[in-house]
Amino acid sequence: MNIRTSLLVSATLLSAAGCFTVKTESEIKPIHITMDVNLKVDKELDKAFADENMAKPKGDFKEIKAMLDRKVAGMTNKAMLEARAGATDDDKILIAESNVRKLKRYNEIAKSSGIALETVQKRSAKKFAEKIPAGSGVWIQDEAGAWSQK
Repeated sequence: MNIRTSLLVSATLLSAAGCFTVKTESEIKPIHITMDVNLKVDKELDKAFADENMAKPKGDFKEIKAMLDRKVAGMTNKAMLEARAGATDDDKILIAESNVRKLKRYNEIAKSSGIALETVQKRSAKKFAEKIPAGSGVWIQDEAGAWSQK
């Protein structure tokens, strides 16, 4: 085979290789989060924070509700209390103590459910915000971190 023929064969093969297309198809299936986990977390949150009823507060929540009503505390988007303008030193102590108890409960729920702590906190914050009556003036932090009164 001479050089000219070799070049012609090589050129033909290279141009043919450029014409090949490989088409792959893959099916993307949606990931479904089991509702069982969410329901379990909701039940555990309801059980752990049963005293946090705005209409009929019980236990330590009576004092916390009073702070929320006075608008010197608000609920963060991770379901933790935060002091607002006008909070006294006693209010801040109560907020810190409450947050320690809440965080312990959230950790227990996260561990028993096998989900991230932050997921439990965000779910709890959402549930808490839903329980706050409209027009109550309670400070709530949204998912983006902005504060507003409900």
